[in-house]
Amino acid sequence: MSGAGFHFRAYGLTIGSDFEVLEAEAVVPSRPELTIRRADIPGSVFRFDDFRNYRITPDGDLIEFQDVGRFLVRNPTAIEVDVEPQFDRRLIGMPLLGPVFSVLLHRQGLLVLHGSAVMIGGTAHVFLGDKGSGKSTTAAALIASGFPLISDDVVAIERLSSGQLVVRPGYPAMKLDKHMFSSFPKGSYTVLQPDDGCYTAGKSRVRLKARMPRAAVPLGRIHCLARGTRNAIRPLSQPEKLHALIRFSHYPRLGPAANVPAQTARLFARAAALALHIDADILTVKHSLEEISQLGPFLACETENARAFT
Repeated sequence: MSGAGFHFRAYGLTIGSDFEVLEAEAVVPSRPELTIRRADIPGSVFRFDDFRNYRITPDGDLIEFQDVGRFLVRNPTAIEVDVEPQFDRRLIGMPLLGPVFSVLLHRQGLLVLHGSAVMIGGTAHVFLGDKGSGKSTTAAALIASGFPLISDDVVAIERLSSGQLVVRPGYPAMKLDKHMFSSFPKGSYTVLQPDDGCYTAGKSRVRLKARMPRAAVPLGRIHCLARGTRNAIRPLSQPEKLHALIRFSHYPRLGPAANVPAQTARLFARAAALALHIDADILTVKHSLEEISQLGPFLACETENARAFT
């Protein structure tokens, strides 16, 4: 039994934590698979220019955030945290469940993508895209229509010993634009941080009340989003799939230390091994928010058609 004060689940892991994480689902205390504990962590001797700084140290992967604190992924079962005194600890889930967990899951051998995953027809549909492509809006519209959220921002794909690819369930929270709130039923969410918050980039951080999958969900398809006048799918070739998996991986976003040759080669090998077993496409989505909500039946039908020819 862990002596940690808080216990929750995220990304398929039972977690014992010294910090409360409002976004995550609380669970009955048990022996944790991951421990998050307070620690004194020395910071950089210089003030880095960006909001975030990532380094690989002899003690593990260290991520520093300006005016927030330091997070050390010591090993695949332990994260140490040193929070700045002025930081509002109610917001700790923002850096912890995002960049920090992306490193943890990467070190556990998973392919970690920057996107959103929604369950459609019993499988995980993953939405990827550049900023402004509408991946969050598309996922939110589907969730508001009743399709369960699997993960937002950090999408972790795991290959089981059986060879099956699955997506680990994240936590029941996401960021929403103002125009998305009217699509959600009244009382279906709680606002954790409004869109004027200093870490939400103009979006509100909300916790969804609908239950999300407890177990990992079989991977269906990966969709790279585009906008157009009609919903359409164009399958990606094998080289295009590999390019997309690397381009939208979370780890390289951490900066120079994550893009040295040894780290790049490791990510390339992992993506190449999985690309052979992944179905991916360019998904053109209609501009209309109302029509985006109809995307679920379209994808479910396309998935069934694909199965019929395999």
